[in-house]
Amino acid sequence: MKKIIILIAVFISLSINAQGKSIFEKDTYKLVETLTKPAILPVLNQFTSMVKSEKVDAFKKELDTSLPELYTAMAKVYMEEYTHEEVKQLIKFYDTDLGKKVAANSGTLAQKGMAAGQAWGVKIQSIMAKYQ
Repeated sequence: MKKIIILIAVFISLSINAQGKSIFEKDTYKLVETLTKPAILPVLNQFTSMVKSEKVDAFKKELDTSLPELYTAMAKVYMEEYTHEEVKQLIKFYDTDLGKKVAANSGTLAQKGMAAGQAWGVKIQSIMAKYQ
């Protein structure tokens, strides 16, 4: 009898965890989609500009169908770094005007940040050369 009760308790626990995880995955997917869409737009526009004009619509359609795969993969990464409660708090933030602005500017900031990092890296190389 004790074994049956323990098995039922374990089963209920696993069911609750599985349900919680699916909600966690759904929320994390929403967060990633919110963050990624504006950030990836310049890259997608660049890709689109390299496609023949008569094939742009078909390209965009196929590209759009590939985005859920990216969002799902990124959601898994976010789930390794953030708790479900943290994800919910981030979603709340990105639903505010400031959060929307941060998300919208993230792609531009990333590009400018990489350029600044590269310029700094060149400077560091010259400093390193003095000490070799």
